[in-house]
Amino acid sequence: MRSIIIPLNLLASSTFIASCLSLGCVTAHPSSAAFVTSTSTSQADTSLAKRRKFCAPFRPVSNQRADIDRASTHHLKAYEDNADVEEVDVAIIGAGIGGLCAGAILNTLYNKKVGIYESHYLAGGCAHAFNRTAKIGDDTTTFTFDSGPTIVLGCSKEPYNPLQQVLRAVGVDGDVEWIPYDGWGMIEHPNKPDLEKRWKLKVGPDHFENGPLQQFGSNPTALEEFNTLREVTKPLVTGAATIPAMAMRPGSTSLIPLLRYLPSLFDIISNGVDTATGPFGPFMNGPLFKVTDKWLRDWLDALAFSLSGLPAERTSAASMAYVLFDMHREGAALDYPKGGLGEVVKALVKGVEQKSKKNVELGSRVHLRRNVESIEFNSEGNRAIGLNVKTNGGRKILVKAKEGVICNAPIWSLRKLIKNENALRLLSGGDVMPTSSNLQPNQSWMTSKGADPSAGRGSVIRPRPQQLDVDELTANNLLGKCDTSEMTGSFL
Repeated sequence: MRSIIIPLNLLASSTFIASCLSLGCVTAHPSSAAFVTSTSTSQADTSLAKRRKFCAPFRPVSNQRADIDRASTHHLKAYEDNADVEEVDVAIIGAGIGGLCAGAILNTLYNKKVGIYESHYLAGGCAHAFNRTAKIGDDTTTFTFDSGPTIVLGCSKEPYNPLQQVLRAVGVDGDVEWIPYDGWGMIEHPNKPDLEKRWKLKVGPDHFENGPLQQFGSNPTALEEFNTLREVTKPLVTGAATIPAMAMRPGSTSLIPLLRYLPSLFDIISNGVDTATGPFGPFMNGPLFKVTDKWLRDWLDALAFSLSGLPAERTSAASMAYVLFDMHREGAALDYPKGGLGEVVKALVKGVEQKSKKNVELGSRVHLRRNVESIEFNSEGNRAIGLNVKTNGGRKILVKAKEGVICNAPIWSLRKLIKNENALRLLSGGDVMPTSSNLQPNQSWMTSKGADPSAGRGSVIRPRPQQLDVDELTANNLLGKCDTSEMTGSFL
């Protein structure tokens, strides 16, 4: 899951792609950005000089509000005759984990009225849960199924992961009971007697090294490679393990909350920001380190698939390094929320809709069965000012967003949500005509031979080689970066 945030200024450097559970002071999984008034950077950003070519000028929030009221009155008037009107401070597209985290933080901590608009009948996005009932004898039993992640680290004990940090920050962590467990079972090549392997990954020190790695490693150096890999990636763990995600900020004030973590910050800087924020490939294929053992490489790909949906070499280096550290440390534990991931979603919905820390009932809501048809901009296309929404019954709703729009929909959907030609030009670097992109998402994984994608989900069997490098084609084109962003295994 990934997200795009569109602040009022539509600053190109604030339109970014980030991980679903990476948090800044406002958003998560998607988004790690300061609230409206700052800019952010990410892998989707080009150089600062290139970004500045098509950044709209920044203005203080107080002036923006007045401008937005005027712009929305003028630009949206055509819709008001045929649509109900709702006003919020921040409108969020999609009630996935990222959108819910963003909404809970904005509502509870920042005293903002939030409207989250979700097309599904359940909140949670790729992490939603659903119930089914069955008649067993004379009794009716309800079963709960998770549609998304079931392996979670860092929720029952410190260091807490960003999701748990959000739950704690908005005061709903007590609504989720975490059940720790020590590992999970693996089956390789099922139903192939000559190849099938069954083993348990047990977290904690030495269990993996002295068990499956020595048993299945392709060559005698597998253990040495694994230990060396953990050692060379250890510097990347410093920030993740010691700097809370909630302390991260983009923009000109980003260093202020990090001052209390200076030693860790210096470690990150000394290792190079590009290394910390880039993919794991240099640690898999060189030049920083090269993993040659085939079974170990296959295991790292499997681990990365559960982490990001991507092959290991294209998963975030910092994320891979942290998991390699956290899974094999003393006291390591996996966590599962009692009742399923749906309990986490319920807690986050509560965080969105509860009173703020100032004890104000803001009226923030998670709206289900609300399909966002488009993002509205001012006539210049440099500020997002609202949403056009339609209910399942066909009722139109015009949402006026006083302070911004956050998009937690899949990033490949962003272009379809923008109808304003000036906004399309700005997000395309100013030089590209606002037509539908011919570029297609990169696919991460090969599926079963002969599988028909239209017939349902195929079995993921191996990583797909890196496809066309579109960096040059999309150097100044953020929408192009979204269109061609790698489509993870979650979307196969």
